[in-house]
Amino acid sequence: MAEDDGDAPIRWDAGARGGAGGWVTAAGDTARAGPPGGAGPGNGGGYSVPPRVVLIAVGGAVLLAAAAVLVVRLFFSGSTDHPGQADAAPGGYASASSPARSAPAPPTGGQPQAPASAGTAGAQAAALDALLTRSAADREKVTAAVNAVDSCASRASVASAAEALNAASVRRDGLVTDLSRTALDALPDAGSAAADLRAAWRHSADADRAFAVWAADAVGCSPGEVPHGSVFARASESSELATAAKKEFLRKWAPIATRYGLPARDDTRI
Repeated sequence: MAEDDGDAPIRWDAGARGGAGGWVTAAGDTARAGPPGGAGPGNGGGYSVPPRVVLIAVGGAVLLAAAAVLVVRLFFSGSTDHPGQADAAPGGYASASSPARSAPAPPTGGQPQAPASAGTAGAQAAALDALLTRSAADREKVTAAVNAVDSCASRASVASAAEALNAASVRRDGLVTDLSRTALDALPDAGSAAADLRAAWRHSADADRAFAVWAADAVGCSPGEVPHGSVFARASESSELATAAKKEFLRKWAPIATRYGLPARDDTRI
């Protein structure tokens, strides 16, 4: 009868149990299964680890280490970039690990902003003087048209005078508009002078329109018999207001014109 497995000397056999390894008796019978974790009973020493177990353990450790390295790299890849820089990607697109830089704004195609001051004080004074020259030319045309109606030389001349007076009123309105667009901030006291000039041209435009109505009413008149009714009186009143405003303007304008070498003017030349 065979000796009980618990008392028989045993040893580890890697080929036992179909290659899985196991403890066997001296006669070759399998005594118990399991890896040799410590000193085996009856052999008085440590056990060797089977090669397959070693390979599986090492392989698992390598996989875990590789996974840990990959996680660390993914975690820190976004934090090491410089702020505002995007990872390079094909086609110029930013990668998902960092925000894309915003493209610089293209230059606007709108109109440039006008400067608060247009040129030097001398240039501003010259620009205003050019408006005065235009106004002087209109005044001469208005004076000639009023005289043509008053003399009533012919029906055609009176009708032509009425058209000239209407056109003059439109040009006076244009002068007011152009004056408001003319920079005068570099000229001393120019703001007050410009206000007087604006009032003068507005009164002149009102006078021109009233004279035009008077001329239209006078068509068909006889020489020396042109009526001077309420419309003519209204035109004359507006003309007087314009003259007063022009004189106030010239009082303020004269020292500016002298300073910048511009021609002297009186109320008949603006």
